[in-house]
Amino acid sequence: MVYGVVAVATDARAGDTDGVSLELVAGLYEEVDSASGVETINSIDETPLDEALQLCAGESGCMSPLGSGGILEGSLLSNLRGGKAKCPQPWWAHRSGAFGEYLFLTAGSSDLIYAVEGTDPDPDVGTPTGPIGIAAMDGSSGFRTGFALAASPCSSLNVSYSYWQGSTFDVINANDGAGYVLNSQLLHPSLDNTAVSSLQSNADHEISFQHVDLNYRHLWKQAGALAVNWTAGLRYSNLEQTMRSQQTYQVANGLTDVTTDIDFDGFGLTGGLDLKRYSCETGLYIYGQGMASLLAGDWKADYRQANQFDGGEARNSYEDFHATPILEGEVGLGWQSQTGCVQLQSGYTMAGWYSAVTTRGYVDAVRSGNLIDVGETITFSGLTSRLTFQF
Repeated sequence: MVYGVVAVATDARAGDTDGVSLELVAGLYEEVDSASGVETINSIDETPLDEALQLCAGESGCMSPLGSGGILEGSLLSNLRGGKAKCPQPWWAHRSGAFGEYLFLTAGSSDLIYAVEGTDPDPDVGTPTGPIGIAAMDGSSGFRTGFALAASPCSSLNVSYSYWQGSTFDVINANDGAGYVLNSQLLHPSLDNTAVSSLQSNADHEISFQHVDLNYRHLWKQAGALAVNWTAGLRYSNLEQTMRSQQTYQVANGLTDVTTDIDFDGFGLTGGLDLKRYSCETGLYIYGQGMASLLAGDWKADYRQANQFDGGEARNSYEDFHATPILEGEVGLGWQSQTGCVQLQSGYTMAGWYSAVTTRGYVDAVRSGNLIDVGETITFSGLTSRLTFQF
């Protein structure tokens, strides 16, 4: 029950707090002035404003530089109990600061089948027996770090750097007692390298990427406990993939190596939206964001096959300049301190690189002799946790 005189306010709802009109909270907040689409609200718990917080319709809900008071932007429960508003005023304002983020990601479309066990070295004659050698990459750690410089409560310049690396190693041995052998899925089929006793094979596969982002971020919409920002800027990205596979053959061919090296350097535009719904009473918020990048750059790849005794046997060099789109999405839960100086958040993120040259796609293209339109989608997905300090 709220005690005090409830004044009848106008039906203007521009100052609604979390969906509650000014009429319902006139005992806590009073309407001071409303003219020309600008509304100024004072808090009873605070001293009068030196520079009034203004809700400017022409600025998509953006406020002017802060005075000594503020507008309650979340739950009114604390004030109804006689306490003060717990929200930073305003909670959604852009502020200067720095962050560090931990990434735990798994690379999709990266599993590499390098050998298959069979009854005969000639796959046209023999049959597979079940076991296969597959280099499957597990989740690995990475990081993202950066800083923001606030130009106003509604806009900021953001710079960030991201890095991630994953690797895997796998070995397969044929069942020699049953007379089985291994058939390589990486050697060029035009060269006769499979003898009667190919018994062991291995593969080492590694992927890494890095981003450098320079973005301008601006408040688009703000209503009560919800804020939406748009972002636009520039991005540089690098993706590297290396693979080495060794397969042991009967003399006179001995140990045969296949190595590949793929590099991409691209530069282009990026942009997207992020949203946050905040609870002033608990400091918790849910968030979501989506980004799209269109990068143009060179894809360069090399394939080399050599054996222990004969030296170089097969080589290929590939280069193509084309656009590579990247789509990213993230959702999660976070907490913000009452002053807004500290934020903690954790969520699930996923990114897709489209028209990318992958190791398995490139090897298949070399072995088939079709190097036109080489490319497929590779994904990076997993968990993220971020700590932000603002001032």
